[in-house]
Amino acid sequence: MALNRQSASVRILAVQALQRVLEKQQKADMVLDKLGGGLDARDRGLLHELVLGVLRRFYSLEADFSRFLKQKPDAEARMSLLIGSYQLRHMRVPSHAAVSECVEAIKVFQPKAAGMVNAVLRKVSASEAPKKLKPHQRAELPKWLYASWRDAFSQESVQGFAPVLQRPPHLCVAVFVSRDQWLVTVHAMGIEAWLGEHSPYAVLLPSGTAVTSLPGFELGAFTVMDQAAQMAVLALDAPNDGVILDVCAAPGGKTALLSHRFPEAHIIAIELNAKRIPRLKQNISRLKCANVSILQADALYLPLLSASADGIFLDAPCSASGVLRRHPDAKFLHDQAAVDALAQTQQRILHACIQQLKPNAHLLYAVCSIHPQENEQHGDHLHITTSQRIFPSDSHDGFYWANIVK
Repeated sequence: MALNRQSASVRILAVQALQRVLEKQQKADMVLDKLGGGLDARDRGLLHELVLGVLRRFYSLEADFSRFLKQKPDAEARMSLLIGSYQLRHMRVPSHAAVSECVEAIKVFQPKAAGMVNAVLRKVSASEAPKKLKPHQRAELPKWLYASWRDAFSQESVQGFAPVLQRPPHLCVAVFVSRDQWLVTVHAMGIEAWLGEHSPYAVLLPSGTAVTSLPGFELGAFTVMDQAAQMAVLALDAPNDGVILDVCAAPGGKTALLSHRFPEAHIIAIELNAKRIPRLKQNISRLKCANVSILQADALYLPLLSASADGIFLDAPCSASGVLRRHPDAKFLHDQAAVDALAQTQQRILHACIQQLKPNAHLLYAVCSIHPQENEQHGDHLHITTSQRIFPSDSHDGFYWANIVK
């Protein structure tokens, strides 16, 4: 019974985590760090699987158990039904265990709801998953988001990449030593890994790989960075001996790639959030970026001379719609109004940064979002030489970047 109590305790934490994300609009990674801090590695992994799995599959799960409800459940019961349904449909958990552990968990919050949770999950267990889902439910996207992407990209495009968002992504790193030799060392450790096709620095590894156990971590041999972000950094057109600004730099992965790509340049990593500066400094130090200096400043009011930068990389704050496979909570944290507000902020930062460029120098605007409002709709009155939007795939996130000349 001790194992059951332990398993139920993880589900209690999962109920709390989902409530904070879905009801209080808190970011999943922060919630999981806080609630899972006292767990061992196995239980922490289970907590992450339950919470992120439910967020990835939310709409089909809700359609699944809602068939058997007579009235809308309270928040805790709803979270328990989501967790139980996820285990029954997508995890190798025995049906009786999935049901009983969720029943034990709901007793902590609402003892009177235990009978309902038990009955509904037993019906889910005994039934097939519903085959008739609405398009947005099948895509596991909010209705407004599905409609927006369908109108912008076509229904076929959305149906093509939506399944990717429902699967945990591979770990991707940018390797700063010999990539082939590093790969040989990783394989010798018995870890699966393969070369990325979209960046000469990229190596892909299985989801859940322990980053700090990989060879050369403490020595700065690599940093975690998706191939799409690497492609954006590689798209910046700048001289190797000038001043390059990395705006909105934390946590510093793109800064490090800029440092290795432009070793003779002076790179100024600019970050507004004071809480993110220590991690930025730590990463820059570990990755041995000797040509980088760090500046805490607001991108809208940079304390630098106008027209003094030879190049700028602007990783603008965005809705993270391109990284839903990695951060599935993002689809619950933003609505259409929030995207429009972010687009306005991006526009202001973009025009402020352009003022820092020397004539004929380039700014690379990048966002991990595929919303047109955050992408090509910023192009009016700007001289864009190249731009690219890539949809999410199994090998990279969704991303957009544009090379802009002053």
